Formats: sequence, C-alpha cells, structure tokens
Amino acid sequence: DKDQIDSSDAGQTYKLKVAGDGYLGYWFLSSPKMRIMGPKRGFTIDFTDDGGAYSDRLKKFNKGTYDCIVLPINSYLQHGKQYRYPGVIIAAISESKGADALVGHEDVMPNNKINDLNNNNLKIVYTSESPSSFLIDLLITDFDFDQLRKDDLWRKEVGSSEEAYELAKKSLKDRSKGDAFVMWEPEVSKAINKLKLKKLWGSDQFKGYIVDVFVFHRDFVLNKPDVVKNFLSTYFRVIDYYVANKEEMIKEMSNMTRIPKSAVSTMVNNIDWFDLYENAYQQFGIKDNSGTFSQDRIVSSILACSNILQHSGKEDYSSMDPYRILNSSFLENVLNSGVGNKKSIGDSKKQFEAKTKEEWAKMHEMGTMRVEPITFQSGTNHLDYSGKEIVDRVSKLLKNNYPNYRVIIRGHTSPGDQKANLELSQKRAEIVKDELLQQGLNDVRVLPQGVGSSKPPKQKANESFRALRTRMSRVEFILMEENTL
Repeated sequence: DKDQIDSSDAGQTYKLKVAGDGYLGYWFLSSPKMRIMGPKRGFTIDFTDDGGAYSDRLKKFNKGTYDCIVLPINSYLQHGKQYRYPGVIIAAISESKGADALVGHEDVMPNNKINDLNNNNLKIVYTSESPSSFLIDLLITDFDFDQLRKDDLWRKEVGSSEEAYELAKKSLKDRSKGDAFVMWEPEVSKAINKLKLKKLWGSDQFKGYIVDVFVFHRDFVLNKPDVVKNFLSTYFRVIDYYVANKEEMIKEMSNMTRIPKSAVSTMVNNIDWFDLYENAYQQFGIKDNSGTFSQDRIVSSILACSNILQHSGKEDYSSMDPYRILNSSFLENVLNSGVGNKKSIGDSKKQFEAKTKEEWAKMHEMGTMRVEPITFQSGTNHLDYSGKEIVDRVSKLLKNNYPNYRVIIRGHTSPGDQKANLELSQKRAEIVKDELLQQGLNDVRVLPQGVGSSKPPKQKANESFRALRTRMSRVEFILMEENTL
C-alpha cells in the first residue's frame, strides 16, 4: 500500500474512523462526492454501520476505537454520561421532521388528540434505546401521560424499526401484536401507504428534540485539529454540491440504498440538513459584524433533551452544562475560510395572524401539555416566584419545541360560586398570558380562557376526593392546530 501511495496521486491520507448507522441523514459521509473530495483534503472515511447500537457505539468511542460518532443529541446525553462525555459536538447534521413517527390503528386516537394515547391498555411497540424510545419519553413528559407512568405493561420493545413494521403488519389480523408502532423511515412511509395505518404523532410536530450531530473524540480534537477542520469544510462543500444537484443526489441515494427514487424523495423531505451558515448562525449562535441573525438552538436542544431524560428517570441531568460538550471553534474557522456562498439567515419562526374567537373555536385541539401547579401570591392574582418559573419553562417549550402551535391558556377553579369562579379563572389565565408575552410570545398566538369549575380533572385510579380537589384549581396549556382545509 505504501509503495502504491508514494508512487501515485493518492498521497498520504488519514483514515477517519466514524461510527453511525444506516439513517439517510448520514448519507453524505459515504456519498460519491465525499469519496472524491475527501482524499484531496487529506482524509478518507472508514464508516462503521452498527445498526443503531448506541450503547456499544459509545463504549467503543470512549476506548478510542472511533475518532467520530454520529447520533442524535439525546442518545449522546444518555449513553455518554457514564463515560463523562468523551467527545465534543462540533456541528449539527440534521433534524428529523417526520422521519420518526408513531403510527397506529384508526381507533387508537378516537378523539384525534394526542392525549388519547395516555392509555395503558394500549400496546405500543418501539425500538429500545433509540429515537423511538425517546419519542415515547417525550410524549409522556411533555403531555403528562400519567397512565403510562403507572406501569410498563403497555410497552413492547423490539430491536429495530424493521421489526416494529413486521409486527404492525401482523397486527392487521392479530391486534395482540400491537396498537401503535414507533418507526423511522422507510418503514414509516411503508406503514402508512402499504398497511394503511394512521400517523398519530411524528417528529414534524415538534422541533429541537431529534437533532443529529457530529461528535469528535476530545483526544482527536486536541491532537489532530487540522483533520477535523478539513473534514468539516469538505462536508459542507459536499452538502452545497448536492443541494445544487438534487436529482443527482436522489439517484445516487437510491442506487446506494436500493430504495426506489420515489421513496427516497419522500424520505429526503422528512430530513432537514443544516449547511455551514445554518450551523454557525442558527445552531451555534456564532455572530459576525454584519448583524446576521443568530440563535444558539443547539444549547436549547441539549437542555430540552436533558429535561426529557430527567423526567423519564434516566439518571440526574439537572446539572448538565451544554457548553462542556460543545466546540464551536471549528465552525468559526471554516466560516472564516470562506467555504460556500454566504447567504442571509433570518428568523425563520412562524408568523401568526390575529384570529377571532369564532376562528379559534374551529381550530383542532392537538393536546394538553403537562400540567403543573402555577402558584400565585397569597390573596392576590400575581404569580409568585415558583409560578413565574413554571411559566418560564412553558414559554421555552412553546418557543423552542412547539413553535408552530397556537395556545389556549385555560384557567380552572375549585367548585364554588359560578360567576366568581369564571371571573377568577379568566383573570388568572390572562395573568399567565401576560407573563408569556413578557417572555417573548406573540400576543395573537395566545388565547386566555377561564372556565371556572366546569371542567374538573379526571379522577385518577385510587385517588381520594381530597387529592382530586387539590388538582381542580389549575392552569392548562392546550396546543391548537389551525384547520388547513
């Protein structure tokens, strides 16, 4: 090999050892263009597909078997903790926007609300220790699925998305195989189109949770920074090339994955890849002198995923410091080297228009978020410190993770004088709205609604009336979808 390299144009290259799986979001690493451009920049990529074995991937990464791993943020947080996070995130790869989904039979969600899934009589099939299991944890946490917290009888773990699909197929004749199934592409599209199952919930309905990243080993970053820089600049050049030549990209993806081009096109639409400038300005919050809009979404994603893992009982993440697992210096370096054509990155958040109460009434109630006791100062309608903290957490969820929904703030009271209760519940809903507006939410996105004691919470199994009564006075946050028909 050495004689061949020394006597040819191959030159001396570093073999970059990368581990991941067959997720289409990682395709650019093994693409024909990367195989051409990489050696010219002094590296080749030795990619190991471990089939989604995150625990084993982190174990080997910690030992130095791999220089770099690619995986979702939540998987790195969960499986890297025991090794004190041996690598740093240098860039975001992509975000799933429908590539991961929960599909099921029509009768699973009779009211077409996500809270219908809070039913431990259902059998939910998912791949353990994967984005599938995180999708379930997310639902349980953000929408307070107390019935699913009670026991694990509803859980059915499998080894892959393909196994989940096969059980879904068998469930058409035998419902004991499962009621709902968490999958990723291409099984999601197959389940919807071939099995005629219904999409119940998917990664296109939230943001900032399922984000895949490049994680380079800390030793490698310190000892071979030039290889990291050359890899990153080449990767973004490859991205730019295929964005400009999408038909070629679809064809090559189809050839390499042996998936029909029509199916590949659907899968591509369910993945949002981040280029250099989206990484720099939107994900890592790098600022320049031109006044380009910047956000540090990667930090928000780390904190949001930590919160889900914390509430799911997967160890303690309360002291998680996002900046200890981030390194933005390589992005800054590549950005300053002039790679790619600079483009304007603006604030891409959804713009909401004012709606009448009649128009609000026609919207679809998607689901009720986790309810926490919002407390007020004694004898007043002013939020106390704890109440403000809770509203602040809800505000971050609405801005970072559920930015495309309108919100009804529904105030409730304990039984009593009907007129007085309606006035009190309306006033407190308006106070919570005012606090959300101070946190930056759009006024027309939020509707305060007081209902007094007319909608008491459902009594839980073995719950005393006294305990139920303490839950009656509350504030709920209800996500609303506009009817697109």
